[in-house]
Amino acid sequence: MSSLLPRNRMDPHAVLLGIDIGSVSISLAAINSVGDLCQTAYQFHHGDIAATFRKMMSAFDPKQISGIAATSSTPSMIKATRQYDNRVAIMAAAHHFHPRMGGILIVGGQAFGLIGFDEQGRYHSFRTNSSCATGTGSFLDQQARRLNLQSAEVLSNKALDNKGSIPKIAARCAVFAKTDLVHAQQEGYSLEQICDGLCYGLAKNIVDRLALDRDPFSPIIFTGGVSRSRAVVQHITSIIQKEIIVDPTGVYGALGAAFLLFDEWRENDTVGFRSVTDMLRPGTVQKKYGHAPLTLTLSNYPDFGGDEAYDYVSADAGGSYPVEVDIYDPLIPPNGWEVFLGMDIGSTSTKAVLLNADGRIMAGFYTSTAGRPVAAVQNVLSAINDLSEKKSMKLCIKGAATTGSGRKFAGKIMGADRIIDEITAHARAACEIDPDVDTIIEIGGQDSKFTILKNGRVTFSVMNNVCAAGTGSFIEEQAQKLGCPLTAYASRTENQRSPMVSDRCTVFMERDMNHYLSEGYTVDEVLASVLHAIRENYLTKVAVEGSIGQHIAFQGATAKNRALVAAFEQRLQKPIHVSKYCHLTGALGAALMLSEQGIDQTSFKGIGLHKKAIHVSSEICDLCTNHCKITVADVAGEKVAYGFLCGREYDTKRYVNQTLSGFDLLRERKKVFAVKTVSTNAKGITIGIPAALHLYADIPFWKTFFDALSIRTVTSESYSGALKEGKHMENAEFCSPMAALHGHVAYLMERADDVFLPYYIEHKTGDREGRRQYCYYTQFSPAVISLSGEEIDGKRLLTPLIHYRHGPFRTKIELYRMLKSITKAPIGFLDVSRAYDTACDYRESCSLRLKEIYRNESQAHEDLHVVLLGRPYTTLSKLMNKGIPDILDSFGIRAYFQDMLSYTDADIRPIKRLLK
Repeated sequence: MSSLLPRNRMDPHAVLLGIDIGSVSISLAAINSVGDLCQTAYQFHHGDIAATFRKMMSAFDPKQISGIAATSSTPSMIKATRQYDNRVAIMAAAHHFHPRMGGILIVGGQAFGLIGFDEQGRYHSFRTNSSCATGTGSFLDQQARRLNLQSAEVLSNKALDNKGSIPKIAARCAVFAKTDLVHAQQEGYSLEQICDGLCYGLAKNIVDRLALDRDPFSPIIFTGGVSRSRAVVQHITSIIQKEIIVDPTGVYGALGAAFLLFDEWRENDTVGFRSVTDMLRPGTVQKKYGHAPLTLTLSNYPDFGGDEAYDYVSADAGGSYPVEVDIYDPLIPPNGWEVFLGMDIGSTSTKAVLLNADGRIMAGFYTSTAGRPVAAVQNVLSAINDLSEKKSMKLCIKGAATTGSGRKFAGKIMGADRIIDEITAHARAACEIDPDVDTIIEIGGQDSKFTILKNGRVTFSVMNNVCAAGTGSFIEEQAQKLGCPLTAYASRTENQRSPMVSDRCTVFMERDMNHYLSEGYTVDEVLASVLHAIRENYLTKVAVEGSIGQHIAFQGATAKNRALVAAFEQRLQKPIHVSKYCHLTGALGAALMLSEQGIDQTSFKGIGLHKKAIHVSSEICDLCTNHCKITVADVAGEKVAYGFLCGREYDTKRYVNQTLSGFDLLRERKKVFAVKTVSTNAKGITIGIPAALHLYADIPFWKTFFDALSIRTVTSESYSGALKEGKHMENAEFCSPMAALHGHVAYLMERADDVFLPYYIEHKTGDREGRRQYCYYTQFSPAVISLSGEEIDGKRLLTPLIHYRHGPFRTKIELYRMLKSITKAPIGFLDVSRAYDTACDYRESCSLRLKEIYRNESQAHEDLHVVLLGRPYTTLSKLMNKGIPDILDSFGIRAYFQDMLSYTDADIRPIKRLLK
């Protein structure tokens, strides 16, 4: 404390109360008449600030409180004597307890930041996170709920119990985390390992965003809600290798505000409170509504009831979720039932449909995936078996098909006859329900999809998988946070007006929701505002609004929320069609496509699979340079594996070439560009070349160049983990190619003396037909990479300017200067020039060879073939191309790349005009 006031200025029995109300919690701290801390309290408010405050104040005596000091984030409903900036309050508390400190790390529910001090203890700087939930306490709370844990504190304690390795789980966004959680559970990681992985990811995110490992600030005082997570504290400490002192009170904001008021106290500041009610201002804010009541007026909404509905809970289910069973057709026992089974294994839910030979849905099944897709599949099969026994049905399953994010692995385990992508399955079901459908809106648990159809065929489809704000999970999380059962959400929000909340991110949504609750809006009004935000997020980030047709199908379990459908109707002013099977359409589409295929004999392993113990583990295949990470399930001694890029079976101990079209694009290109690099290291250095961005296509060129100078090179062509690793490292939200570049460079840092990462730049010219190759991010990627954390040291990046518009001479000079500074043996400009010319000649010969291959192939085979357009680093990279060349090959269609065609500017000018 800078100064202490004489005792006679304050009643010796009086106290000052500090209040800090943030986005998710309330902190209280009381100090006595001599400035000593005497009482604290901390509690989550879940948006109901007034009620939570009243409950917390039951431990305090309002009559003893002489004044209230509040932080600037505390809403005006509190009758504060004075308000103080949150950071100033935290600094006051930290200085009171810690005369020596280098920085204060604040990690709260929706934000985190680092206050830095110089060597004299004076304020130096402040850095904070971007407008995203990544690295915040809210993110940890979300993951705890997703793992069915009571709180983030329980999650942290589970993490501390981990004795094994940890999976890499993206802590950038709830969507990425969901995906990684599912994968980690499929790979057999325990709950403790997954919790530890989440805490590490959160810690790493905080460190990277705030550059905690690069700044000299030490020791660091850690405060805020997340400081209570010992697992996160331990990981941050191990990463930055600095002393971290955890705030022992957990309420530095409230406590600092009380200290500041104490220092400024005047006798006439004394306020007398008789009760907690005196400390609160009555709700006088006039409500302002941004949206009309959520009422369906144009759409016909279905009755979701069938002949019978019940929840099935397996006797040996353990921790599995109940299965919702809906019977749609009278199941009067005949001699036997012949049905097709369609199953949709999604990130948050698993669905199944039994379809009879006439195309009628006999029954539907719905349960939570809960990150355990194999267990969810078994749970559904157990429910089907139970239905068969209850109804004395002799089920004969003629075939099984899977779809959804877990379709491939689950399909392998089940012995599915067909494995179908989600877009195709949902489109098939939509056309069966309404042959005129031209638009499909689908909001799933983890992602949202938008599909356009014409004459029953998909012409366009896009999926949002970057932000959690527009998904069904967000609706579920907000319902849980505000104490609303998901089953009651629609009834509570229908016909409700609501204020406007942000649709950009969960952080902004939750911030706005909490603000409105504090201003006196009802919980139901705020719940309604969430639906409008979900709709806006979908229409702006996923859908192409101008392409929305007149026959709109809303599919997925979220369509069972009548008020959400009303939100879309209100905005689009068009009828929205919802089927009674909307939550089962993926499974229905899969079953329909299977029934139309007409298989003779099924490979389905039977519903008795639910009784078998299935152990899931992971392995690395070393048969080729792909080094595939495969998931292996042991089903009663039989090994079932998924993840081989070559498509081989688990017991086939050799690479399998499954080319059906007779032409393997990537393999042929690899042959053409094969370069045998030097094995000696005459110049005493090894240079790494990342297989990313513009360098991806130029790797053979640069290998040839460095080889001509007797310089050894290594590449990251065989590294398959670049994208996932890069997403953990990047300090901003980049596109996937940029994220992958981070991973490729980090990989090479451990294997090369220097990493070659030149600037590829082209200036804009007045020539309308001039080339426009590179975006701003990719042009300046070396500068971005040099700022990406401890894994990438900027001094080891070789960044010459490769400027094709100025000709090769300028490039040769740049390369000469670069090599002269790093090679141990002397190197001359003429050597560099000759090496560059050799590489150019090599590239030209390869280009001619590719064109020759295309001419020969296209002349020899006159059937349909496809030319792929796009950047080489996305179209030709297995890491990026989503297997499109392989998909075409699976249909017997040859695929070629655009550089294999011979064409002139005159040839492509009409195409450019058409595209415009």
